[in-house]
Amino acid sequence: MPIEAPIGNKASIDNDNHVFVKMLYNVLLENEVQEKYINQVLDDMDKVLQTSHSLDSLLSSVYQKMVLKLGTPTKIVPGEKRPKVVFFIGPTGVGKTTTIAKIASKFKVEEGKKVGLITADTFRMAAANQLQTYANILGVPLNVIYSADELLDTVKRQNREYQDLDVILVDTIGFSHKNQDQKNDTKKLITALGDIYDSEVYLVLSATTKQKDLMDIADAYMEFTKFNLIFTKLDETKCLGNLFNMKQYTGSSLSYITTGQNVPDDIEIVNAQKLVKQLLGGN
Repeated sequence: MPIEAPIGNKASIDNDNHVFVKMLYNVLLENEVQEKYINQVLDDMDKVLQTSHSLDSLLSSVYQKMVLKLGTPTKIVPGEKRPKVVFFIGPTGVGKTTTIAKIASKFKVEEGKKVGLITADTFRMAAANQLQTYANILGVPLNVIYSADELLDTVKRQNREYQDLDVILVDTIGFSHKNQDQKNDTKKLITALGDIYDSEVYLVLSATTKQKDLMDIADAYMEFTKFNLIFTKLDETKCLGNLFNMKQYTGSSLSYITTGQNVPDDIEIVNAQKLVKQLLGGN
């Protein structure tokens, strides 16, 4: 005849499990994951607690849910018959130009792809000069445009002159999300190609920016375009909850992350498993 565990022991186990769930909640909160998203992850923990008293099972359940919520990251895939035109948008100071240089270097040096660069950021001469320096080092073409009306002809000319490019990376002006005129200019730029070329947009954000500001920035761009997310400056913060929050808030795919200024080394595709382990207090 089987011996049942004393009720007191079961109550103790249940209490330990609930303490463990509360600990997970606090760890995620400390990593600046927003409470609403923590609650979404933990909302069915009671069901798990009813079927398992293993702390490993509880942790595994949370881990798997968070990895699924992060989804599969998106990376830039060069065009086949025509160059893929990729726009990089975002506020000033987040590292768009350096990120473009890193991606261009990866394509040119590591994958042997033919890369073109275009900059529409004529408000900051330092940005154009910086990109020109990288273009010279990599041996890739760079064109400067002063309005959206120039984009289509510039793409066609660059592709013709440099014989069938694989990808063209476009640097845009960084602006405050409160600046309506510059927002309109950016909208006009990223829609200037119509359906003639395959294009996509990447919103570049800093992992060190406050959550409320990130949401305001994303709101400004979501008014007129879909985008994937690139996060920079992960080396400048220990709290990575912003990445999880913005994925949930925007519904956009995560993509690249940067971890320093070195070109082309300090960039990689988001590793969802690694990120979740960090958010749960691991290394």
